[in-house]
Amino acid sequence: MKIQCLVYTRPNMFLVNSNMYNMIGVGELQRLFAGEVDFRVNPGSTLRLFYPERFLNIVEERQIMVRAEKAGYAEVEITTHSVYILQTVDHKYIRIVDSEDFTQFAESDTGKCSNDIVGLPNDSVLGVVVWKA
Repeated sequence: MKIQCLVYTRPNMFLVNSNMYNMIGVGELQRLFAGEVDFRVNPGSTLRLFYPERFLNIVEERQIMVRAEKAGYAEVEITTHSVYILQTVDHKYIRIVDSEDFTQFAESDTGKCSNDIVGLPNDSVLGVVVWKA
């Protein structure tokens, strides 16, 4: 199984929760952890998750890779900041994304303590196309 794990340090979870793409993969998580006992996917399927730790308990976070492999996913792509997920992924599949400009705010008692670079697709440029016949 091919694995890609992107880690964003201290993401602004308000941005994550308000992004329209944040629910990608939630249905698969439900089937993996609360649905069918022997859930299987089509061969070659990709499991794509954005911050699954928002929906899972610690035990479930640590079981994502095991469940994904058992279900037959060919590829798993996770964007996360969960150490519980990272503990289950070999370091060669992990890429840490951090903003050098952000380090000055780490654990500050004033101001912002999160990073606006969260790794989700940009939904601010979406528009409506009107077609006239």
